[in-house]
Parts: sequence; structure tokens; C-alpha cells
Amino acid sequence: MSSLPAPRCPAHPDAKLVPAVANAKDQFFTVTEERWSYQRCSDCRALILDPRPGPEAIGPYYRGYYTDQFLTRLERQTQGGKRAFGSGRVRALGFLRGLDRIGFGSPVGKRLLDVGAGLGAFARYARDLGRMVVRGVDFSAKTAEFARRIHGLDIDVNELRTQNYPEGSFDLVTAWHYLEHVYDPLAELKEMRRVVAPGGIVMVETPTPSLATKIFGPSWMYLMPPTHLYHYRPQTLVTLFEQAGLEVVRVRRPWFPGEWAGSLLFTLGVRNFTEVLFGGGTSLRERAIRAAFFGMMPLDVPWGALVALIFGGSNLRVYARRPADG
Repeated sequence: MSSLPAPRCPAHPDAKLVPAVANAKDQFFTVTEERWSYQRCSDCRALILDPRPGPEAIGPYYRGYYTDQFLTRLERQTQGGKRAFGSGRVRALGFLRGLDRIGFGSPVGKRLLDVGAGLGAFARYARDLGRMVVRGVDFSAKTAEFARRIHGLDIDVNELRTQNYPEGSFDLVTAWHYLEHVYDPLAELKEMRRVVAPGGIVMVETPTPSLATKIFGPSWMYLMPPTHLYHYRPQTLVTLFEQAGLEVVRVRRPWFPGEWAGSLLFTLGVRNFTEVLFGGGTSLRERAIRAAFFGMMPLDVPWGALVALIFGGSNLRVYARRPADG
């Protein structure tokens, strides 16, 4: 496995790293049988994958994301584009509510760039519900083609920094569960700041260690090695935003159902989680796992909501503004 030099905390590069999580497996997609470890920053307590594949070696670990079988089934579900899949609508509504709470004003007609747009569900609903002019960018040509065809979106392919968007091209920039995948999150945030107009908003959501992380350790559902290179704490992400020249205006710890049920199933050894839940398999094992997961929802939902209320949810959502004079 090709590795980078010893990892560091992206927000506190001089801080000591201490062992945090060992013997973690890729149970979400089961692309590899390798075991992985995370170190913890002694300053902000962020988790850093160590060792990690280098950029030239990481590609094969993504082959479990959005397989042809998964996309074919998903396209049938969208009924010719009339129904989007997943959490896109929930994210769009939450994002619009957040804009209102920070006093952004009407989003109608605003220019939004969604970085790491994936299959395009959030971008579609942001466009439809917020009546914004939306553009996406994603490294995957396969997901970009899906988002164009199913949702009628404008999606650019490759990394954000390669697009060379003019400075201040957008009023809003979003990145949903994207920053945990990138090698240099500070550079990504600086580019987001550059392409958003003065006074504009950059919003990032990413997984964050929670009570479930302490309880389940390497079986925490959102750990997802080796494609999740970092798990940021609020202090980590706020520091990175400030280092990028952005003014943090709102920090939230949202909760999403399924974390506790999924983490328990991972502890019991369930593998290839996404395909088992959503791939449409009909084997007795697949049916039993789906029945177990969805059967736990009546307990997972109230318990997860209570834990999030007391300790914070397992997602970290930060809104920041580019200074009007910067």
C-alpha cells in the first residue's frame, strides 16, 4: 500500500498524535480486507487515519461507492426524475432553514455551488425549493452523468481546484460529507472562500465523533476507513475555517437516524452494508439484515434523538461567511 508521510492534524499540525481507534474494517462497502487505525490530535481531538493510502492509491477503495447495480436500481426508483433519492430533500430544507437563521436573506436567484455533489439529490432540491441557480462539481464522471440525466443539473467533473472558477462566482458554496475525504482540507476551504462572493456563505457538513464512537470504536458506522481520512471535531473545523479566512457564524451538531442500529450491526459483523440495505438482494441473509436494521428504527430514532440533544449529533454543520471587505 502506497502511503503518504506521517499524517498530521490539519488544524494543529504541530500537535502530538496519540492512538485512538485500531483494527477498523471497511464494513460499509467491503472493498478491502485490510485493517485501519486512527490517531487522535492531542489538541482538538480530531481523528486522523494513519497510515493512509496516498492520492495515487486511494482510487480502488472507492469502487464500492455507487456501483452500476446500485445506480441502475436507483434510477428505476426515481421514476424518470420525478422522485429524488436519499437525504437530499432533508438536507436542502435544513440548509435553507440555516440560511434564514443566520440572516442571509432570500435565496431566490442566488448562485450556489455544491462541491462533491455526488448523485445530485441535494443540488436538485436546493434548486427546486430555494429557486436558486445551482451548479455542482464532483470527481466522479459516473455520478455527474447520473445527476445530469436524472435531475437536470449542471455538474462539472474533477476536483474543485481544477475548475478555475472566477473569483466570487457564487453566492453560496456547500459541501456535504466531502471534507473528510480530502487530503488538504485547508486548501479546499481556501478555494471555497475564493469562489464565493464577499458576504457569501460557505457551509460544510461532515461526520464528527459522537457518543456512539466511544461505545462502538472501530465498529462506529460513520468511521468508514480508508476513504474517511479525517473525523473533525467542532474546534478542528472552526479553526480551519478561520485559517482559510472565513468568519464562522453558526455551528450545529445535527442527528440522522440509523447510526446506532448500523453500528450495532457492524459490531455483529455485518459487511457490505450499503448493498445489503439498498441493493435489492433477495437472499435470506440480506432480508434478515434489512429486517434487523429497519426493525431497530423504533428504538434507534428516540434514542438517537435523546443522545443528540444531550451530547450532540454525529454530524457537524458549519456556516461561515466570507468577509464583505475581503
